[in-house]
Amino acid sequence: MWVILLASICGFAVILEKLFIFLTSEKNFTEEYKEKLYRVLKNGKKKDILDLCKNKNDTISKLVVNTVENSDINFDEIEHLNKQCIEEIITANILEQTIKLEKGMWLLGAVVNTAPQLGLLGTVTGMIMSFSALNTGGVENIGAVASGISEALYTTAFGLMVAIPFLIFYNFFNKKIDHVVLEMEKVCLHFLNRLQNIHNGK
Repeated sequence: MWVILLASICGFAVILEKLFIFLTSEKNFTEEYKEKLYRVLKNGKKKDILDLCKNKNDTISKLVVNTVENSDINFDEIEHLNKQCIEEIITANILEQTIKLEKGMWLLGAVVNTAPQLGLLGTVTGMIMSFSALNTGGVENIGAVASGISEALYTTAFGLMVAIPFLIFYNFFNKKIDHVVLEMEKVCLHFLNRLQNIHNGK
């Protein structure tokens, strides 16, 4: 029971951290902001992109700022840039942001998977002890045995009470992370299309 409680505290800390991220910084990436970002990525200059994104703290904006600053993009002299090099910078930035978003998710997944099993283990050991007491004390000890079995079953119930809501949060955060990764890939495509159009003289 105590192990499940400890695991649930760790998992709860991860849930609070993810809720804070998705309800504060990631909330800034609205549809209106996304349209402005796509527009400035298509036609804006480097300064326009940085002005729009620099004060934002969502993952997409960080990706754009890191890419523009690290690749030292000057759209007026884009023909001198190595497109493959920029692709590698964008890919590295996407990977970096994805790792940050997924931080702690393994722990939440571990709690979801192990809490029911720990509860079941507690029940099995409790049942073994109860039947052992029945074997030594006989039917006169039946009340204490029933009480022991009842307590043993509480561990399974507690494990499931932890695992079920945590599973909901685990799937919810994974869905959110997938959405952010998808948006990062869309931004990457806008970047690369801009570079390709400039190379093609459009």
